[in-house]
Amino acid sequence: MLAFIPALMLISCGGGEQANRVTEVPTEEVSDDNDTQEGEQISEMADFKFHTMIANLPSPLQTFQLISKVDVGMDGVSLTPTSRASKLSTGSAKAYGYGVFMADMGFMAYEHQNQQVLDYFQVCRDLASQLGAGDVFDRTISKNFEKNTSENERFVRMMDEAFNAMDDYMVNNERFVNATEIFVGSWVESQVIATQILIGKERNEKNLPIYEGIYVQKQHASNLMNVLGEIDQEINTEVFVAVEDLMMFYAGFSTVESISQDDLKSLQQKLNTLKQELLG
Repeated sequence: MLAFIPALMLISCGGGEQANRVTEVPTEEVSDDNDTQEGEQISEMADFKFHTMIANLPSPLQTFQLISKVDVGMDGVSLTPTSRASKLSTGSAKAYGYGVFMADMGFMAYEHQNQQVLDYFQVCRDLASQLGAGDVFDRTISKNFEKNTSENERFVRMMDEAFNAMDDYMVNNERFVNATEIFVGSWVESQVIATQILIGKERNEKNLPIYEGIYVQKQHASNLMNVLGEIDQEINTEVFVAVEDLMMFYAGFSTVESISQDDLKSLQQKLNTLKQELLG
């Protein structure tokens, strides 16, 4: 993922004795040392940039915590069918899908739909295993899943820990692209859900917090573009373009009050277009 810059060896030519000493130094050994140092510096910078920018993005669970405080119900909310998981053929699609289905599982938990939570749980577990992180998922969520599904607050905390553990695992193994893909998937799905909740419902005191939650995404979308800009060569071009288009649309919101029903319908369309690109 990272474009490592080869170190350049500058060998000065002096008298014959000095020249002999230079040629006796194994070229490969010096090059390897320099490459290693250069690689470590670039890796550390990428790690720093990733964590700095990803820290400016909200956890999808923050959106659901916002929704849970507003009695809006599930009317009009359509989640991604679990059957879609079997059609995810690439590693990127599975990483995006893991993020999407984690968001769906979180929303079902908030709505106390235990059977649907179990369905999404199994899909997330399978995808985590296919991504080589099944043990991370089991360690953070599987062992406590059954006893916590009926306790909303503890279950959400457990999911948050699982989400963060997966992120740490990917980053620690220098899988920055997969970590970003998982985040993008969960962010997009959480915004799809929030938008669906508001379509057909004019802004009022009851649902204003969700409108405000959508408005602040204009900054988060910009931060997301910065993250993708660091790994643009590894991200599908159509995905990059769709995120950029979404960012520009969010930027058009001047105030919370400026968000109309037509805006929400357009936003939903753009989010779904992006999600289709993510899942392939």
